[in-house]
Amino acid sequence: MEIVLATLADCANTSNDGKLNLMGLFDTLFAATVPVTHPSMQLVLRIRAEPAEIDRQHELEIRCMDADGEELFKVQGGFSVQAAPGKSATFNHVVGISNLTFQKYGGHTFSIFINRDLKQTIVLEVDDTERRAGSAGN
Repeated sequence: MEIVLATLADCANTSNDGKLNLMGLFDTLFAATVPVTHPSMQLVLRIRAEPAEIDRQHELEIRCMDADGEELFKVQGGFSVQAAPGKSATFNHVVGISNLTFQKYGGHTFSIFINRDLKQTIVLEVDDTERRAGSAGN
């Protein structure tokens, strides 16, 4: 299994013909104070499975951690991939995340594991808007 795309977005979906639609990609949240709650985001994955990985059960786990290693949440689930014999397959997986509260500034990681193997990490920076405004001319 290979994750060919991993990102955070305001909105994402897969059309009836399999196209991945993304809107509002981001890697930084600006907040005047913490804690801050982000009302809605989508963690978007595009995964490629090779022929040997088809028609088998797989485990997906997503862990969100703050800069100090404190876990904010964990999601686990199973999936299988369907494809014609001998063919690889690429598919989309969109995870909706609502009302996620960030207690502190700094980097927050979304680690994506498939079959207990770390495949990708997305970093989301929660930044102080005052520090940003103060460094705008630098």
